[in-house]
Amino acid sequence: MIEHKSETNNAGQDWARERLRNFLDDHPSIPIYRFALIAGVSRITIANFLDGKEVMTVTLMKIAKAMNISIDKLKQPISEQEYIELRQEDKQ
Repeated sequence: MIEHKSETNNAGQDWARERLRNFLDDHPSIPIYRFALIAGVSRITIANFLDGKEVMTVTLMKIAKAMNISIDKLKQPISEQEYIELRQEDKQ
């Protein structure tokens, strides 16, 4: 049986992937393997997710918790206000 993938779910995971990339870029002291330990998932799972593989909702929940944000926020694009705040933090 072929499972139907929701376009909304795919879009949510794409945004989550980008948020995680931004998070890792903004925290150079936290490499993928350390982030995986913090999140409680394998580093292979994180690497596969960043490479475009889909993950289960439980994994997304663990990633969001490790990033200290909600899963809903993880699945949403970065707002203009968040982007401005991130840039201001970079300048400090």
